[in-house]
Amino acid sequence: MAKPNTGKAGAPTGNSRLQLLSRSVSKSELSRLLSQASLDQLLELVSARHAVHFETVRIGEDVLECLQLSDMEAYIEQRLNVPSPEVGPEAGAGAGIDALPLWAKIWPASLPLAMYMRGVVPGSGERVLEIGAGLGLAGLFAAKRGFSVVLSDIVPEALLFARINALRNGLGDTVVVQPVNFIHDDHPERYHRIIASEVLYRELFFDPLLSFLRTHLEPTATAEVLLSANAGRRAIKFFASAKDYFQISRSCVPSPVPVVDFQGLPGTEANQETYLYRLRPR
Repeated sequence: MAKPNTGKAGAPTGNSRLQLLSRSVSKSELSRLLSQASLDQLLELVSARHAVHFETVRIGEDVLECLQLSDMEAYIEQRLNVPSPEVGPEAGAGAGIDALPLWAKIWPASLPLAMYMRGVVPGSGERVLEIGAGLGLAGLFAAKRGFSVVLSDIVPEALLFARINALRNGLGDTVVVQPVNFIHDDHPERYHRIIASEVLYRELFFDPLLSFLRTHLEPTATAEVLLSANAGRRAIKFFASAKDYFQISRSCVPSPVPVVDFQGLPGTEANQETYLYRLRPR
């Protein structure tokens, strides 16, 4: 992980229709799919458009099956050559990074985040929001740990894949999948933890992201934001602003070798270092 020029960050605003699997759907239609459709119905819908398969992702003793596009290169070519409202009316074909399916890969930075969440004991009533969730890997591992989780993204297909992954892994009752936009925030709820991987890739997002985190993190001493990113990601300006509102700690974690080979997308090199940031309210 839609709203023009928001990358993998949030969700559309206004009354515009959405593009899902190359067809136009309303927001209410998307909502019904995400809340009411069965696993078989969703798989049939996706399989009619794309060749897909499930890959196994293992962290410690926990295992997830994660839906993947079988031909990533073909999908990238399609996205780069077909104009899409997800990348903005002014973009058109060949819209660069905004046209890439950033939601459709397991980013190495998501694995240390998932590992961290496996080690956290859920408190009573604590909820987790994953923003820019893409396939929802970190949030799904949090759900396996016992958290009530909301997976969010701006891209309708990402939301569809995330819901399929929740249902496939028996987490449909503890995981809600819905669009959430931290760029144009109209989300009404607060969470004990907000987590995200690789949302610090564009400076344009820094201010609205910080505002979103301040607004939607519960004002308690144990609440925290967890952000993971490639160690080479340039996010100094974000943390320079965030330190006025949060206590920030950072650890460096070697990312495991990606489980799936995503040819054609950047950042898939093995053994890259990931920074895991913890932000707690001051």
